[in-house]
Amino acid sequence: MQPQDAQMMGQVAPAGAMGQQVIIVQNKSGGPKVFGIIAIILGGLGVLGGMLNLTTDLEGLGGGIKTMYYITTLMGLASSGLFAWAGVLLFQYKRAGVWWGFGAVGITILSGLIQTFFIASEFEDALGEDAGGFMATLGLIMVGIQAVCCSMVVALPLIMNGADLE
Repeated sequence: MQPQDAQMMGQVAPAGAMGQQVIIVQNKSGGPKVFGIIAIILGGLGVLGGMLNLTTDLEGLGGGIKTMYYITTLMGLASSGLFAWAGVLLFQYKRAGVWWGFGAVGITILSGLIQTFFIASEFEDALGEDAGGFMATLGLIMVGIQAVCCSMVVALPLIMNGADLE
């Protein structure tokens, strides 16, 4: 890793004492570092959880359910890894961290939608159309809440003070 170049941000004030200009220096916001750490922690926990999910015993389940489980688990692993990487980039004040984070959130949303519609279909087959609709609605609400919360962790450093990000 190369050291970052020193940057000076601020504005030049009118002439001060003895005819010299005064430079007001503005420090970088700590927001990207804080949200970067949060993203690293959440992403790391997600990777650990995804690895534990891969060790789950699925004996007795049908082939379609096993396939859906492994696909969504691998998507979750990829999303968590990307989210942790986005946190590292945000911690380093890189604007690319925001976009990597949105990519991770997109994968999570896609995985959640696959799970929601698959589970709703299974409920509809077993318990009827009303149960399937209820499960689909509940799943979509949960995916929406997750998308908003994760997107805010990623987007707030850009919204708060985007000038600090390179």
